[in-house]
Amino acid sequence: MHILIGAVLHATVLAIVGYALLWTAAKVEGVVALIGRVLGLWVFLLAILSVVAVATMPMFGGKPFGMEMMHDGDRGPGWMHHWDRGPGPAGTQPAAPAAPAAPAKP
Repeated sequence: MHILIGAVLHATVLAIVGYALLWTAAKVEGVVALIGRVLGLWVFLLAILSVVAVATMPMFGGKPFGMEMMHDGDRGPGWMHHWDRGPGPAGTQPAAPAAPAAPAKP
């Protein structure tokens, strides 16, 4: 439940920023007004999607929109790159890098 409260607070801040962008865009002309309207609508869309993502998390196993955002320790798919490649899911070790060959003596 606490995550929903945080999402609503973040959406409120995004909505205020979006309103400020739209209000500012109404006061200017030309391309700046167009950019302000587009940015304001984009921020409102992000606010709505953030609340929808948190509200639907229980339907997707506790993950926003069912996406894996971080690995679970099993080196599974996710948004994080795994450069260190430690032990895999079955406890297997990755192949050790080959040692450089000794230089040949003349």
